[in-house]
Amino acid sequence: MKLTPGELYFAGEEDPLDGTLTSLVKIGIVHETEGRRRTAEDRLAEHQTGNPRRLRLLHVQPSPVVERVETLLHTEFAPRRIGGEWFHLPGGDLAMVMERAAGHVNEATTNGPALQVAQELEATTSNGQSLTPDAATLELHRRLLDVRKQLSKAKEAEKQLEAALRKAAVDAAEGSPYVTEVFRAPSRTFDKDAFTAAHPDLAALYTIEKHTIRRKFELSGLKSHVPDIPEDNPALGRHLADVLNSVKVGNAASVLHRQYLELLALRGPLDWERELLEASLQAACQRYGKIAGVCTWNRTSVTNLALDSTTLKAERPDIHERFLREGRRNRAVVVAKDLGYRLPGSKDL
Repeated sequence: MKLTPGELYFAGEEDPLDGTLTSLVKIGIVHETEGRRRTAEDRLAEHQTGNPRRLRLLHVQPSPVVERVETLLHTEFAPRRIGGEWFHLPGGDLAMVMERAAGHVNEATTNGPALQVAQELEATTSNGQSLTPDAATLELHRRLLDVRKQLSKAKEAEKQLEAALRKAAVDAAEGSPYVTEVFRAPSRTFDKDAFTAAHPDLAALYTIEKHTIRRKFELSGLKSHVPDIPEDNPALGRHLADVLNSVKVGNAASVLHRQYLELLALRGPLDWERELLEASLQAACQRYGKIAGVCTWNRTSVTNLALDSTTLKAERPDIHERFLREGRRNRAVVVAKDLGYRLPGSKDL
């Protein structure tokens, strides 16, 4: 998890006729940066430019992992998403979302020491020895097994819904608003092999030793663990059953897409919990390579010879440009994740 402090903010917009707040709310962030510290007010002023409606700052929530909390909220409330970072939050829904945000920030703060230690340990090698777990570590392990299995089932259902929505889009005479074709511009890559073959002496000059830490975290007992999802996570259990039935009977694309967004909302907190639990176990490993019966977290130092193409580009841009190769244009068919909430009374596409 990227530890980036900053401010999470909620911004509303005023109705131009009477100045009352509409039900649309933007959930965004401002990073803490070196030098002059930008604030949520600064960010709101930037968004106000070009917006015909007056924006109003509703709430600011400092967070030690602001990017991750923002992503979590965007996923957790995917069914209410209008588009981009804007959500439909009428009545008491806004207070509920702000309360949820405060809860996640508190979780991040409580787990801050473990997150920090886990991040620091990523840059250190493990000693290859085994640590005996205590009762708290065993409880973390048991919970993480359940969370990982629940996530696995959620991902399976997500793939089923994606496949069904793509099929529905193909079958539809006029296409589908729930599936989008994305064309990614081809990237240009440096052909190291061709450069080395053409300029072996120059390649040797720009070859350096590259030191990295190779890391691999594995949870023990995952394959054999059998969760009781209906008991441990009733909401997810019911939704998985609904998705299975919906795909089986061939429900309308609008129903499938709604279930897709609801599945994202259920999966978001699970992904968050998984990251916190894994960080806690990694912190518990300390310099050890494993915790007996719980996990292995081997971190080994690796040194390889590598071509320093960055320095080559800076010092010999003409030669670097000569060995740039155009990649292929990528096409992907993806399910819309920010088509979002249908306003009451709007046409159901």
